[in-house]
Amino acid sequence: METIISKAEREKLLKNLIIPPRPVVLDSLLALRDDPDINLQKIGAVLETDMALSVAVLKAANSPLVTRTRAIASVQQAISLLGSKNVINLISGLVVRTHLTGSAPPSIEIYWERAMMVAQICKALCDQIGRTPDDCASYALFHSCGIALMLMRYKNYERTLQLIEMASDERVTRIEQELHGTSHDIVGYLVGKAWNMPEHFCQCILRQFDPAVFDPATEMEIDHDGRLSIAITRAATNVARTLMPGNTDPGWDERQEQVLRMLGIGADEFEDWRDHMHQRLTQS
Repeated sequence: METIISKAEREKLLKNLIIPPRPVVLDSLLALRDDPDINLQKIGAVLETDMALSVAVLKAANSPLVTRTRAIASVQQAISLLGSKNVINLISGLVVRTHLTGSAPPSIEIYWERAMMVAQICKALCDQIGRTPDDCASYALFHSCGIALMLMRYKNYERTLQLIEMASDERVTRIEQELHGTSHDIVGYLVGKAWNMPEHFCQCILRQFDPAVFDPATEMEIDHDGRLSIAITRAATNVARTLMPGNTDPGWDERQEQVLRMLGIGADEFEDWRDHMHQRLTQS
């Protein structure tokens, strides 16, 4: 895969894909995340303008992944429990979801629910390894956004999605290329470029299935934190894919060693943690 998508390929894809403009509210949220004087009132001011965002924050605060002594009933309690940056990342993800797909078929709703779960697992994994790379939360929410656009653009893509769920990582892009002439990592890269995301962030989306991405000797426009974000998200995806008994993750065996090396944990430790996460996620 070339480091940069060729101009001709980019123009061809952009003619066939409708990529909405970067939402202005996303700029406001990112600025809020970097605000040294951030407080509950500033975040609450954003939430009070959108009931759906408030409901989503309450839902996240009452998730089995969040340790709490009682049910959370108010937005202010939810913000206090989740933490300012976690709430902002959650809202940012919902903004991405809304602006990329809007009103969409049920298959896209299922995709977004899975994406939000993976993002939550990423947060728990960052806590487990004691490291949270810059932009990891954004990457976790954004890395597979190309799937949403392809679900809307290609009527047979839902079947393709089933195929790539059963494929090894290195075969994902080949299957999509053969069936649709492009792949969701490329589409996600184009979304990132269209939304003026940093080049290294876009490269993480583009290179997520590259077997050399975890090799520091490989020349890429991705720094250590970027590679770590990819590893954290891949491990979180494994947790989500194997949540239900009998479900498998066909690409995990070939990537497990590299991913866990990046995370700095052993296979036994990860399996124990994954089992723990499964128990938390399946709590009623």
